[in-house]
Amino acid sequence: MTSELTIALAVLFGGSLFVAGVSRVAPLTSWETPREIKESPELSGFGSDGGYGHCRAQLPGVDCACFSQKASQILAETNERALGWSYADRWDLARTQATAACS
Repeated sequence: MTSELTIALAVLFGGSLFVAGVSRVAPLTSWETPREIKESPELSGFGSDGGYGHCRAQLPGVDCACFSQKASQILAETNERALGWSYADRWDLARTQATAACS
């Protein structure tokens, strides 16, 4: 009997802690503006070549024409995929995805 009472009290206490913790988390549908958007300083050097020069200088073994096209597509996209959510460093995103797609 005491073990059953102990288990019941532990479940009640644990459940209360769980509910209290979950109630402190913001809903997934809430939206707030980003506090800080970090843009890479390299983005200014992206220039009119679409990253082709960066690819040739920094990324051996990557198809630079493909890289330039993919990076340009990613950087030109202005619509957020989910309202209120955007990638913090778009050049980092473009460089990473284009390198993976064109290796």
